[in-house]
Formats: sequence, structure tokens, C-alpha cells
Amino acid sequence: MDNQLTVKVSDKGIYFNPSLLISFQQTNIPKEHLTFRPNQDIFWIVEMLEYKSSDKCLKLKVNNYNTNDILSFNEQQPKKEVKKVLFEKLDWEKLEPLLSSYRKSGLRDVVFNIETSPFSKDDLPTNKLFKSGLPFPSSSVNRAQDIQPRVSIVTEKFSLDFNDVCFMLGCVYFKRHIKKLRKEFEVRIYNEHILAEFEHIKIWFAKKLKIKKLKVTVVITLRHNEAPEVLATSAHIDQITPELIDSVKYQRTVALSKEPRVQNPDKSLFTIQEIFAQIDSGDSAGNVFSQSEEDILNFFIAKSGIRNGKQLVYLADKKQTENHKLHYTLHPNFGFLFLIEGTEYNHFVWELLNSHATYIWSIPRMQNEIELQYKRVESEINSIKISGRENYKRANRDVHQEADLVFSVIKHQDIASGIVDAFEKWRSKLDEKLL
Repeated sequence: MDNQLTVKVSDKGIYFNPSLLISFQQTNIPKEHLTFRPNQDIFWIVEMLEYKSSDKCLKLKVNNYNTNDILSFNEQQPKKEVKKVLFEKLDWEKLEPLLSSYRKSGLRDVVFNIETSPFSKDDLPTNKLFKSGLPFPSSSVNRAQDIQPRVSIVTEKFSLDFNDVCFMLGCVYFKRHIKKLRKEFEVRIYNEHILAEFEHIKIWFAKKLKIKKLKVTVVITLRHNEAPEVLATSAHIDQITPELIDSVKYQRTVALSKEPRVQNPDKSLFTIQEIFAQIDSGDSAGNVFSQSEEDILNFFIAKSGIRNGKQLVYLADKKQTENHKLHYTLHPNFGFLFLIEGTEYNHFVWELLNSHATYIWSIPRMQNEIELQYKRVESEINSIKISGRENYKRANRDVHQEADLVFSVIKHQDIASGIVDAFEKWRSKLDEKLL
């Protein structure tokens, strides 16, 4: 099947070929609770269920836990970058023979069929009793009584500050002191939609859920001679669905067009990796959802009421050079700086969101390195921030322009007219200036 792969499993992680390794920290398998057999080559046949390009996460289902058909393993090459792997629940009856040690209490949320085996390898009694020469129990009744675990259950409900949980791949994690047991426990609440990157944008999830504290229920099961089993649930964590995550992504993108935090007054141009750090919300996580320049542009174009949407589409699709990335301005207005390479000039085209004009700075191509040209244009935009657009345009009309920097403006005239094709007039003027 085209959607099947052969992977190698070791204590280092998941190998997709001899050189491509995904560590367990980038999967939902809790490595701290299990150890794979060190002297055994373990190969699985897995089925690819889903790939999310936003976080480069591949979802897999294990169909065969012990395959000898490994001819394709050495030749496998990913068509897309994979940074995270999320497994569907593993079959305990097939997984357990591959392990040299494990703690069942830490695996119950990532496996099924685990209840069919009452003991863990690390919970089984040692052989000292039999080596000492002591007899076996005299009757089957006594044997059953000897191994029957004594069970007690402790339940605790509490509220937990949202900032006190740590977002990890497939779960949130925290430590909690249980008063009844006088002991601190490690607690995980599982949710397959959660990514480790969400740790940096917790404030957005708290805002979306309209809470400051999580309501949590922890159930601890104590069995004789077994490690405690800790299960935790939270209705709030359960609400983190793909729909809610998309909503957070939407709100973070909308926030780009709001008043930013002023960290460096001399900086006016931002890359895709820089703009999210300017959001006035304490969010410094950066591009968590791996949005491209086109994603951001298309997002704002799709919003209703954007008066210069056609201009933005034309500049992005037809003119923006493939050699350099789109840049952004945030203050005093959110906008896009396109780079269009002409025969003799590099044309830097500034199109603000819902603006009434297109600004163009043309610089001879051979004059400076491109990064120095960006700095030159950024300086001009800073001048506009200080003096205002009208004063800047007036000053450039009244004085002789510098030979190495030509500034021009194209107004968006008749943009609402149903008779005159305003966009065609704008495009014609733009193409004339870009010769």
C-alpha cells in the first residue's frame, strides 16, 4: 500500500530510514515509562493516516509490530518534512514482548488491551523467594489470596492556574501534591491535538476558553506491590479541539493588524518570523503555526471589506520576486512590502491594508547588496512614521529626488466605481513605473 511505511524502533526513537530519526520527545510515546529490548532489531509496518503541514506532524497507526520485510526501509525518503509523530493507541499485547522494562501506570493512556495483564515487568516479585528454598503456597486458594492486589482509590478535584501547566506533545503536564497521600505526583492530561509549541501561546488558549484556572480531577489507584496509577481529566483541556486551535490561529493573525508593542522605534520592516513577537499580548513565541508569507497575505485578502484586495493579489502572484521573501510593516499601518526585480532597478512596493495609494521606491540593482537596499527603504518608511504620509509625499514633490532613490505614488482612484475599471488603471500605471 502506498500509505504504508516500515520504521525501526529503538531506545533512541523512531527511524524512518537509517539516517532519519525522530526522537521520542517529538512523539506521544512516553519514553520515561518504557525501555525497548536493546539487543533486538524492532521493525514496524505503520499506516500513514494524516499529515498536518502546519506543524509537520505525521499521524501513524501500527499494523505490524514484528516484520521481517525491511527491504524498503533503507530507500525510504520523506516527500515532506516530518518533525513530529503522533501514534494511534498501541496494542499492549503486541507491544509488551518488545520491552525490557516498563511502568504500566504511565502507559495506560497510549495503549489498549493493557488490562489483560495484571502485572508490569518492573512490578513482578523477584526470584529470591524461590531461591531460598521456601515452598510454594499449599493451596490454589492461598495463592490467589497472596497475589490479589489490595486496591484503594484516592480522588481529588481542584483548580489549577493555567500558567502552571506545561504543554507537551499530546498532553499537558504538571506536578501536584496530594494531601491525602502526602506525596507529590507527576500528572498528565492527554489530548492528541496539543503540541509542545502551544506552551508559548498558553495565554491565547486561556483567552479563548475564557478562564484563568483549569478544573482538574485526579484519580490515583493504589494496588499492592504496584506503582500508583495516576489518571487525570479536565473538561477545559478536552475543549482544545482542532476548531479551537484554528480559532486561536485566526485571533493571533488578526492581532497583527492591531497596535503593536514598540520594542525598537527604528525598526519598521519585519519578516514572517519577527512579526508575531510584536503582538501586544505578551506573546513572543514567533510563528508557532508555521504560517507562510502567502498564508498571512491570503488571510487578510479573504477578510471582507478589503478595498485593495485585487492590488495585493496582483503584486503577490505576478510581481513579487521568488528570490526574496515578503516583508511586513506594522506601524503606523499594517502593510506588505513587495520586491519586484526590474532590468535596471529593484522596485520596493509598499501596499498598506485598506490604503488609498501604492508607494514605490526604485533603487539601481547594482548599487548595493539587497539587505542594504531594504535598510534604505526602511529608513524612508521611518520618515513617513515621523512626518506622516502627506508631508512625506509633499516633501518628495518639492525637492529634487536623489539619483539613487526614485520615489513614486500611484493613487487608488475610482476604486468603488462600477463604470471605470479602477484596478486596470492602477495596474497599467504600475507596469509603466516598473519598466
